[in-house]
Amino acid sequence: MRESTRVEDKTAVGDAQAIRMVLDGKTEAFSVLVKRHQDYLFTLLRRHLPVSEVAEVAQDSFVKAFEKLHQLREPESFRAWLSSLALRRAIRYWRDVSGRREVPLDMGGDGEREWLDAYMAQDCMQRHDDLVRRREASSVVGWLLGHVKPEDRVALGLFYAGEHEITEIAAMLDWSVEKVKVRLHRARKLMAKVMRDESSQGGGI
Repeated sequence: MRESTRVEDKTAVGDAQAIRMVLDGKTEAFSVLVKRHQDYLFTLLRRHLPVSEVAEVAQDSFVKAFEKLHQLREPESFRAWLSSLALRRAIRYWRDVSGRREVPLDMGGDGEREWLDAYMAQDCMQRHDDLVRRREASSVVGWLLGHVKPEDRVALGLFYAGEHEITEIAAMLDWSVEKVKVRLHRARKLMAKVMRDESSQGGGI
């Protein structure tokens, strides 16, 4: 008798079923999870990491998910669990680089270079000025985020992306709702203080 659901039929295999198959020894079923969630994971990580780090962190997150799949209590929540693993990995990245005083704006991806070249090739001074202002703003934000704790940096990114409620952020970072509110408040105060101090010293940002 043939199996009613084949691994190759990605649309017929839900997350929970794919997870059961992996845990039953059909490890090739994990590819269903990777293909279904990889675009989402890349989009999420691009908001929290330099472009050059996204692919490696995404790969590490999927490897960790595969290794710890047996610990997932609610298979239906695989995406949220994967997000949590990825964000913790992102936090570790920022801890590793927290000793640096500045975090430069990352324009290292091929897509970014192509977009920038095409944009700058347009004979339009207004658009050029807009681009300069956006890059300056991004540089300032990156510089400010370099002054907060790595986990607060990720929390701020989740909050200001506008796609996650406080309760979701708490679940993704394994924090209480109150902790999320307190950490966001403290991080915003710190960033405001850094800006005031820099302005009072006449520094250029």
